[in-house]
Amino acid sequence: MAVTCRTYRFALSFVLALALGASAKARAGADPLETLLIAFAQGKRDKDIAALSNIEWQGFVYPEDSERDLSVTYHLRGRLRLNGFGEVDLPVGVGANATHKKSNEGDASIDVIFHSAKGARAIELQKFYPSVNYQEILQRQLSAGTVILLADNCKTDGYGDLPDDEHTAFFRIDLPAATTPVFVRAGRNEDGGKNSPGETFFSFSLFTPGSDLTKRACVNRVEPPQ
Repeated sequence: MAVTCRTYRFALSFVLALALGASAKARAGADPLETLLIAFAQGKRDKDIAALSNIEWQGFVYPEDSERDLSVTYHLRGRLRLNGFGEVDLPVGVGANATHKKSNEGDASIDVIFHSAKGARAIELQKFYPSVNYQEILQRQLSAGTVILLADNCKTDGYGDLPDDEHTAFFRIDLPAATTPVFVRAGRNEDGGKNSPGETFFSFSLFTPGSDLTKRACVNRVEPPQ
């Protein structure tokens, strides 16, 4: 059953809040998000992505659903730390057990979405606290490569019905190590809630976002390649 973007991101927040209760492992070597995006753009298999050592993987979750061809959608979830952030108070746990701890604002949840017949289809990343500088955040994660703004100032949400209150913007990442670009939809939740200071989220795909830009009535900055 399909879930709305908001419901899905709430689930990611829940996972992130629980995960922050565990101690973060020291990470060294290549930037974790860059490594993941290169593997994604190169069409690496699930076991190859799960073998990336600079991400704190929590394992596979599947199946989510069964389709007519008996194929399934499944997930590989984990955590990584984004470059360029400092120490903040982050929520740990939920409900009556909710508390706070000092941690790095760049600690983020990762969900790689696979299709058994088609490979990796998308990557969802979410961190606590709303950030406005999407392009700068993305560029800081790359030792090589370029982040290009495609569109922003969207008027409506992903259904084309309600005003865009998530400050959505679209980007293209060109990586020297991959011939296929990665497309990004970025947004933020500024309202937060009882147990959240708000969130920033990035959705990564290998498909051009043309129809999404039209539906959301975004202002094009660069025409995405066809």
